[in-house]
Amino acid sequence: MQGVTYLVAAYAIVWVVLFAYLAVVMMRIRGVRTELAAVEELVREQSGQEEQ
Repeated sequence: MQGVTYLVAAYAIVWVVLFAYLAVVMMRIRGVRTELAAVEELVREQSGQEEQ
């Protein structure tokens, strides 16, 4: 019966690690989106200045 306890504990740890990993990936994606928006804004500003 002790083996089942370890199995359940390992299963729970795997899920916690998976959710932590997904949270980190989501935060990185959010940062990349923010940076991409800033770059797009700079490109718009530069293209607007070239037309004038």
